Amino acid sequence: MAPPASRAPTLPLRIKHWAVDALYSTGVAILPLYGAARLVADSKARSRWRAYLRDAVRRFRGRPPRESNGHCVWVHGVSVGEVKAAARLVDEIERTMPGVEVVITVTTDTGHRVAEKRYPGRRIEFYPPDFSWIVNDALDALRPDLVILVESEFWPNFLFAARERGIPVALVNGRMSERSARRFAKLKAFTHALLGCLEIVCVQMPQYAERFLALGVEPERLHVTGNMKFDNIPIKHKPVRNDAFAAMVGRADGVPVVVAGSTHPGEERALAAMHARLVASGVPHRLVVAPRHPARADTVEAEMRREGVQVVRRSTLVEGDCPPAGHVVLWDTVGELERVYAQADAVFVGGSLVKHGGQNMMEPASLGRPVVVGPRIQNFRGEVEMLLAAEGIVVVPDAAGVEATLRRWLTDPETATALGERARNAIERSKGATDRTLEVLRPLLAKVASRPARG
Repeated sequence: MAPPASRAPTLPLRIKHWAVDALYSTGVAILPLYGAARLVADSKARSRWRAYLRDAVRRFRGRPPRESNGHCVWVHGVSVGEVKAAARLVDEIERTMPGVEVVITVTTDTGHRVAEKRYPGRRIEFYPPDFSWIVNDALDALRPDLVILVESEFWPNFLFAARERGIPVALVNGRMSERSARRFAKLKAFTHALLGCLEIVCVQMPQYAERFLALGVEPERLHVTGNMKFDNIPIKHKPVRNDAFAAMVGRADGVPVVVAGSTHPGEERALAAMHARLVASGVPHRLVVAPRHPARADTVEAEMRREGVQVVRRSTLVEGDCPPAGHVVLWDTVGELERVYAQADAVFVGGSLVKHGGQNMMEPASLGRPVVVGPRIQNFRGEVEMLLAAEGIVVVPDAAGVEATLRRWLTDPETATALGERARNAIERSKGATDRTLEVLRPLLAKVASRPARG
């Protein structure tokens, strides 16, 4: 299964590895200075580095050889979202290729924990850091017949080494942001060699396909298959009604319910202030605030009270209770957010007004609820682009934009309802990406199954 001549690397592999390793070594020399500054200023950076260092031995050490001599498919996803998105694909590969060993690799510690739960009995590894000797050690140990990358992981030493060994690499659920496309375009020869290592490129949206085409990926290798993450989202046109639960959320007093879900520090106080302004201007509603981390409830309550609003905690209510009129409901329990979203007339999804990168807006959208988010949604860029194309979400630049959107929806509920329906319909239309991806992969999987196992 030698690489096609038309896409053969133009430079010897040894020179490429040397150049990439030299670049990485330069980065390693500079990194401590940059990292030290980030560690002082950014608590999230400290948390990520602690996790990385904790698992450093497993990332860099030599991996024990795979015991089986049967066929092996290596599936890689960076973190939790990619690990979950690949679940049905992995199941189908194992079903259609009896005896195949699927090895799962991840980059983040949270992805590793989720993979261990979702794929019991499979070998779960950290993706090898992209130094040539570590990459070659990993390929020697795992001996894959096929590598499947989920979304976007274009590490040069890995791709060049896999191509040199004749190991086909497929990209599934792929994406390419405008920013990444501009960066790749500045290094045309390198990008052409890098993307030339991909046997198949399956992308989520036509916009992504256009960017890959512009970077030199041939049309015959490129397929628009949709977003596999949507296949894991249940569509509920009529969520189960529970009047006692609805009363606890605040529906019993007849005012519209606004749910702010998965909020982060700084967002709750802004929400309390906008709630007070909306009520004062004659726009009655019930606000429910569900922090991403309920353990912050004491801090969140104190911050909202500083804005002059009264607060009642979910943990003090039992089903059937109706919160006191005018009180904001602070949802300080876990496992009920979907039920809360089902009661909403409008939804703000947090993590999007601060530097977090957004939280999952697909859950309320799949329920047909109108959703507004802030500008920082890079963790869910593909999902947001799909909903924007369907006019099924509103993205605003700041807290004032959130307030203006909620005011519009609360005074014009028909507009809000129509937006929510467009979002739910768009998600429903997007389902089936895993099946479409499998159809594209079938010839490659069949070729792998027919070749002698790597000894």
